[in-house]
Amino acid sequence: MSNEFDLSDFSITKQAEYRRFEFKFNWLFFYVFGMVCYSVLPIFIYFKILFFILTEKKTVKRSIMRAEIFDSFLYMQFWNIVLIIADFSMIRIPYTTFFTKYFATENPQVLMKFIVFLYFWATYASQLFTLLFCALRVSILYAVPETTTETINKYIPPIIVTCTLFAALPHLSSEILCLQLTEPYSYGSFLIISVLHATNKIVLVSNLSFYITVAMILVVLNMLMMLKIRRNKSMNAFQSTTKSAKVERTLTVTMIILLFPMIFGYLVSIGEIFRIPQFSYVLLFRALVQDFRVHIVTCYFYSTNPVFKATSPQSSVIHVSHVSRLT
Repeated sequence: MSNEFDLSDFSITKQAEYRRFEFKFNWLFFYVFGMVCYSVLPIFIYFKILFFILTEKKTVKRSIMRAEIFDSFLYMQFWNIVLIIADFSMIRIPYTTFFTKYFATENPQVLMKFIVFLYFWATYASQLFTLLFCALRVSILYAVPETTTETINKYIPPIIVTCTLFAALPHLSSEILCLQLTEPYSYGSFLIISVLHATNKIVLVSNLSFYITVAMILVVLNMLMMLKIRRNKSMNAFQSTTKSAKVERTLTVTMIILLFPMIFGYLVSIGEIFRIPQFSYVLLFRALVQDFRVHIVTCYFYSTNPVFKATSPQSSVIHVSHVSRLT
């Protein structure tokens, strides 16, 4: 797509002054460092959940929550963590100006292409795996046959990974720019981005359409979930065990947390398309909202799910056949 000016002329790799840039500690450095610090514990918890599920398969199998939910949760959060790591590499760390001189001098296109590719691959995959998690949760809630949900859980994940891989591949063949950001960012704060994404309106509109579609489906799934829960409560269907009620509440709150922070993603996409003046501020707070969505879900899922708590043999014997449909 043709432009009124060559955006690459504004890359810090084309500006000699950035090759002489000297790093100094600034508020953005401590801002990003704080994000690294609060991300350590939730990521550790994720791997703790993963280790538990892999080593305690019998306990998981006996639990109220179905294996498909555990699997889809792990897929979803894995790609969300990959997205956060790519986001740090592509957006947040460049904020700090710590690597400004290196990128301006070396212009490492191969490294930057991989970072941008990984970012968009993880973005698309995390969105679709979020849909898979919520769809399986609602399907089980509506008593879809277990063979059907198991088939979905078996075949859909590799399809998602493959399709999103191909969707992100064009960024590997696009030139990568390092663009200086405007206020409130410091001099030397830059953003790594592909020319394809920065200049192609079709790509921007396609991304926005994708995000909106995902959000609309999530809204529908949440509505179906709340409708079913309300109907079951009126029939006293959730009074069988305390554990089933806790699991139900865990999954319900998890789905709600997944939905609302996504609005910031749409603000970013709208800002990219219409070049709104406040776009830099949206970028600044988008990271916090993204982290909230990922880390709070991990911590909440782990802290409220009874399967991760030590239980006595007597308390673990429950009427699984009766309550399995609840989750």
